[in-house]
Amino acid sequence: MRIIVAGWLRFAGDEKTCAEIIVGGADHIAAAREEAGCTAYNWAVDPLEPGQMHVYEEWDSEEALLQHFADPPYADMRSHLERYELTGFHVQIYTAAGIEPVYAEDGWPRKEIFGVTLAGA
Repeated sequence: MRIIVAGWLRFAGDEKTCAEIIVGGADHIAAAREEAGCTAYNWAVDPLEPGQMHVYEEWDSEEALLQHFADPPYADMRSHLERYELTGFHVQIYTAAGIEPVYAEDGWPRKEIFGVTLAGA
């Protein structure tokens, strides 16, 4: 089952602090992307909340994510982040039972998702 990790981390400072964290963490991001079962891994500066960074990950399975947590690159990434003052965070793990594209073949958002159609559409 596909696993998604998503949320935010807030650090003392501003968007420059988050940009510094992300640029300095590029090797950690790249290492995670190389791990077995990782299909997406990204950190991004929030454009509206100074000092806030978003994280997004996709893993092929629970086992792949658990292995990521046990591997040295994860410990290295945590060490990198711990050099900055964390003032809050909210990161969750989600399961995805199905995957469908957002856009139809005509390039417009789909009118039906997982068999559900918007009333009146």
